[in-house]
Amino acid sequence: MTAKELRLDYFQIYDVANREATGKVLLQGQFDERPLKMELALLDFFANPVAKNAEPIYDKNAHLTWYRGVQPPEPMRAVVLETQFGRFEIRTGRAYGLLVPTQKVKSGSVFPKTLDHYKVYRLVDVERVPDVTLKLRDQFGASEARMRLPLYFAVPVRKRHEIKEYPIQNERAHLLIFGITPRDLQKKVTLRNQFTKGTSLAIVRSLMLAVPSIKREWKHV
Repeated sequence: MTAKELRLDYFQIYDVANREATGKVLLQGQFDERPLKMELALLDFFANPVAKNAEPIYDKNAHLTWYRGVQPPEPMRAVVLETQFGRFEIRTGRAYGLLVPTQKVKSGSVFPKTLDHYKVYRLVDVERVPDVTLKLRDQFGASEARMRLPLYFAVPVRKRHEIKEYPIQNERAHLLIFGITPRDLQKKVTLRNQFTKGTSLAIVRSLMLAVPSIKREWKHV
């Protein structure tokens, strides 16, 4: 189950010097009977597409900015996922934020027009950790990281912001987000997306790995 097969990259997720964010969006994914409002509060993390164990990156321009958001509570769901690391049974907790397609502004870069928005849920009743150490390489360099617990689950969502709507383009692919052994670094990036037109961010450390996943089944708990 490679990035190419799912048309969605692995992403290495970095902690940043947090910035306040504002924005109100309506989100609707495969869990939702109707759109739900989320209010963005903080620019929390930044994600690079990453080559895992020398597997090629699907789209070098696909970056994600992670905004922490506030919305009404949702029911807990039990979800069965299939990933390259095996099958996982998870339970989702409260919605935590929104992953927004983002251009990392530099020479030759373009905006990732085929990348979806993802609503991020915290996980409860977390289960096993894959017993693996990964070789990772992204635009910040190469490293090794050991997998830790799965922390979040991200589902593609249709998003409405002001008068513009962004449809789901790849409804099959989801992201299961694991903690990894952290790596400190100092980088600066300039971002462009619907909520920022040139924000400069200070990258602090790598914290997580988002793994492309297929949702096999789910139910309310």
